[in-house]
Amino acid sequence: MALEELHSGRNPVERLITRDLAFRPTDRTEEIAAEVRAYLGVTMDQQFSWGNVETALEEWRRVLLGVGVYVFKDQFREPDYSGFCLYDDEFPIIYVNNTTAKTRQIFTLFHELAHLLFHTSGVDTTGDGFVNELAGDNRRIEVICNRMAACLLVPEETFDATLAGQEPTEATAAEMAQLFSVSREFIFRKFLDRDLITPAEYDQAARRWAEQGQRGGGGDHYNTKIAYLGTEYINLAFQRFYQNRIDYNQLADLLDTKPKNLTRLEEYVSRRAP
Repeated sequence: MALEELHSGRNPVERLITRDLAFRPTDRTEEIAAEVRAYLGVTMDQQFSWGNVETALEEWRRVLLGVGVYVFKDQFREPDYSGFCLYDDEFPIIYVNNTTAKTRQIFTLFHELAHLLFHTSGVDTTGDGFVNELAGDNRRIEVICNRMAACLLVPEETFDATLAGQEPTEATAAEMAQLFSVSREFIFRKFLDRDLITPAEYDQAARRWAEQGQRGGGGDHYNTKIAYLGTEYINLAFQRFYQNRIDYNQLADLLDTKPKNLTRLEEYVSRRAP
């Protein structure tokens, strides 16, 4: 594994979340979410201060890296899969489908984190069919993973306090979605769960928002590579190269990049330095 090679076989973080926290399928999901959030140390004020989904995604990714969970992105051949995770005692990994909306990518981070905290590998899909095919603890864990992600990103008490005095309209959903850095559909679904809107209203809005989200385009090769691997991982690989611990071809393999493109990639990463 590349991470083992770069880190000499040991995760460098002081606190490894998958080592410090572990849960059972019988634990209350709200309590799991609260404990995980407290461990991560991100307050609601911090989350609100991020201001947009792009920043929130990078900040959550940075927070997870700080507790030993590596997040990589890729373009999945199967669009119904939002992400997956690979449990490892030393290097737990989450992969996110970069073709999905960034709000979905954020949700996937915490769905997969929940899997890792159950010490299992798992996948996140966009539909309910996958969950319905499962049975027993596997199905229970999958449901809990969805619920934990929802509770962590939008705690019930904070949601109620934010909604207080407002009408459950699409405009309100859009405002709250931006505040929490989640999708409008996510917020509108919570309106539906509270019987504040009708199923027809929810379905109509969800379909329209899904159609709006289908627009997409290409991106710059180097920025895409940075998004997939993360600046920390790329910088670490270059650091090991300059320490003469790996050679040029090994560096190219670790970064899944042609040797001739390494200099340009390093230039792009350096521009992102604070």
